[in-house]
Amino acid sequence: MTKVLICEDEALVALDLQMILEDAGFDVVGSYPSVSKAMSALALMKPDLAVLDVRLADGEVFPVADQLKEMGVGIIFHSGHLVKGDITNTFPDAECCMKPVAPGTLIGALKRLQTLDPALPG
Repeated sequence: MTKVLICEDEALVALDLQMILEDAGFDVVGSYPSVSKAMSALALMKPDLAVLDVRLADGEVFPVADQLKEMGVGIIFHSGHLVKGDITNTFPDAECCMKPVAPGTLIGALKRLQTLDPALPG
């Protein structure tokens, strides 16, 4: 099962994302409301994919995204604060989903990322 990390500081949105992903057959390995908590988690585990809000409780998510990119983890930026051109310059393989996103759109983005990595279950 593909492991997905969520970074989202709004508890209801995080729970909604978790339910959408689990219903689609993904294994949510954690939901983190802050950069610091997500970075601590990444020191202990490697997810297969990640869904990241841009603005978290303690700042912008980009240090987490940089670490995930270095680890070879597929990233979806899920935010109302996206400037897609800025994202794609630094994270060319990332997907971008503006909030609010339809569940099918989010799942489609995750599945596209799965196809980029043949090692992922899919």
